[in-house]
Amino acid sequence: MPTINELTEEQFKNLLDEYFAPAEKRSKMTDEEVLDLAKRLNEKINVPIINETGEEKILIKIVIKIDRFLYDNLPNEFYDLARSLDKGIDDEEAKRLIKRLAKLANKHIDIPYLPEQAEYVAIRLIIGVVINAARKQWDIYKAKENALLMDIPENQNATEQELENMIA
Repeated sequence: MPTINELTEEQFKNLLDEYFAPAEKRSKMTDEEVLDLAKRLNEKINVPIINETGEEKILIKIVIKIDRFLYDNLPNEFYDLARSLDKGIDDEEAKRLIKRLAKLANKHIDIPYLPEQAEYVAIRLIIGVVINAARKQWDIYKAKENALLMDIPENQNATEQELENMIA
């Protein structure tokens, strides 16, 4: 990628288009990633009073909602790290981001049809997968495979140490 001074007018326009994307395009996960994460989330939480098919649809919407939150709160270039094994952040940076994003997401994302405990697990699982995927020697596939092994705090007042432990 060229430096800012080397960007062509078209590259700069694309950068602005991505930054100011309309709501329906404010997502970086592929459809396959959304479906896979919804399935993994389904193994961790239960949506009360809803049949399994309805629950899967709700979980897909939750994954999309959290992905849009991340799109708005992380540079899009960060998502490129989630698909690269040779580039990425170190474990300390991952721990810092997990703590900050989990706390910020808990303040800004409300999923009223889920019990609070399930909401925390959903938010933290998705954030944990994206941050783990952005680590050096990790990618989205490895992070998804480890999603169910993450130690996800289920309460609102999780300690920083509990949030850091989400880094597998």
